[in-house]
Amino acid sequence: MPVRPHILKAITRAALLGVLALWAAGHAQAETVVALPGAECKEVRATLELYVPIAPAFRQLQMPFPENAEKIEGTLCRLVAVGTGVHVENERVRTLKDMQRYVKGALLEAGWQETEQTERFKGRSKHGRDVFALTRNNAICVTTIQVGMVPGIDAPRAAMEDGTVYLGSLKPHQREWWIAVDCFHF
Repeated sequence: MPVRPHILKAITRAALLGVLALWAAGHAQAETVVALPGAECKEVRATLELYVPIAPAFRQLQMPFPENAEKIEGTLCRLVAVGTGVHVENERVRTLKDMQRYVKGALLEAGWQETEQTERFKGRSKHGRDVFALTRNNAICVTTIQVGMVPGIDAPRAAMEDGTVYLGSLKPHQREWWIAVDCFHF
């Protein structure tokens, strides 16, 4: 089931703005960043596709940073996979934590590492969102994994409590996944 363009655009903008705010907090002056060159980005993509057990492949895009208050400019290489739980979930990926473990493990296997600098990108929302970053050779890859309810689905009462939808109580076709790995040189 394809993700509606306005939803993808809103999620993309929110994720990038969050990344930019965290990244800019550690830099006194505005800087220009550059997307990983195509070959390097392709290498990251191949690593993800080898080690992350999901059905949809990662699309590779180069895109500009959105306008932001910190005046950070430049481009990034985005690797993105989107799909419902029917496409993304399997016997090895059932939860957000599973997905985070596979994506992070794939990058660590390829020589990316956590540092004090990447720690500031860490973030996890109460429901359905996880952000982390790894670095290698003056480059950073910031991963945002988002799982939520497919728009237009009425949540069953069993999945609701105090106005909160519990994603684990939804059926796979009722969950929507968005995995983005944004890589750039600084």
